[in-house]
Amino acid sequence: MLPRALLQVSSRIEGDRIVPHYFTARDEPWLRALMDEYAGFVGRKQTELHERLREPLATRTPKFKLQIAIQVLDALSRARARARPTAAVAPKEARAALFRAAAHSYAERDAVLHSVAASLGVSAVELETALFADLRAEQRVAELPKDLCPSRIATDSNLAIVTSLIRRASHVRIVVSGNSRALVRHARLVGLICSLSCAERREKNARVALGEPLVAARQVPPEGATLDISGPFALFRHTEVYGRALASLVPRMAWCNEFELTAACALGRGSQLSTLVLRSGDPIGAGRELVRYDSRLEERFVRDFRRAAPDWQLIREPRPVASGKTLIYPDFELVHRQDGNRRWLLEIVGFWTGKYLREKLANLRLASIENLVLCIDQKRHCAEDDLPPEAKAIRYKTRIDPRAVLAIIERDSVERDSSGRAPR
Repeated sequence: MLPRALLQVSSRIEGDRIVPHYFTARDEPWLRALMDEYAGFVGRKQTELHERLREPLATRTPKFKLQIAIQVLDALSRARARARPTAAVAPKEARAALFRAAAHSYAERDAVLHSVAASLGVSAVELETALFADLRAEQRVAELPKDLCPSRIATDSNLAIVTSLIRRASHVRIVVSGNSRALVRHARLVGLICSLSCAERREKNARVALGEPLVAARQVPPEGATLDISGPFALFRHTEVYGRALASLVPRMAWCNEFELTAACALGRGSQLSTLVLRSGDPIGAGRELVRYDSRLEERFVRDFRRAAPDWQLIREPRPVASGKTLIYPDFELVHRQDGNRRWLLEIVGFWTGKYLREKLANLRLASIENLVLCIDQKRHCAEDDLPPEAKAIRYKTRIDPRAVLAIIERDSVERDSSGRAPR
């Protein structure tokens, strides 16, 4: 996330609108010069590189854009360094072995160093170099990806600006047409507090203010959908983690045929909000295509449920449920193999508030759906209200217990039999 001071100079305010200063093709010459500086410092300390970058580059460079590009390249370099560690011994292992030996020995420093190095199969110099190699001041500049080019740095820098703004949002609305399910999948994967509705009508402009809904100002084709998402500034807890999750949604929008994002962001101090609008064609790039399963949690649940409940068919990503103007995308549908009338929907919920769950349950009642099991991550409770009493829910930490899901289904069946209610 870019610091607020840097974010403020990377955008301008026009009325109540935020206009980012995007990187363009005109920035590519100095971005190439910056890449050359990184290449010249490969293997040396990052502090030495940053000392050099305090001096002007050979090509004229906008100061705030240079700072953003440096952050982007530093992140790439650190990721490459983690993937290809240069230390002969893992720093934590080196410290543990050396400090333990020093605590139980009266020998001189060099003797302890050589003794521990021999036990680890490295030289004393390699051990001493590895000792604090994971500290930021000691980190080395790693070689940048060979396919990296100035245009990609520009796109990544634009993405850094946009996602940093969105991480300061109180509310986000995304209107998409075509391939909306991929976007919804990712929103569910990262656990965002999100409601989904059909985008079939023209909506008038509305002033963006704290607590007021954001409204898109365009006609969306019938296959469109609208996602209304709570922003980090609307939560009490987990705001940093939630902000990263929300920001990860931005490059996924490029997989939709068209999109328009509107966000109420706190760019300055205080509670005053300004509007950021992001549309198809803006230079933010696209994220990687999603894998088959949203998470290991989901994959493990599929395996565990099929083993524990052979009488039930587990359908992944069933058709969305229409509830008025709202669309509901369940994660799974459970269908009994001997009785097709016994059908249940199952949804895995990430970040949540009591208000969010009450609205979800109200939409399901509107669609005459009562057979829904909510699987709720008990670590991602983002407000001070409690779980609605009418919710058929189980809480999980690292895995979803299929026996708990079956227990809810069987308990409901017994209640129906005793009351004479028909299954829905």
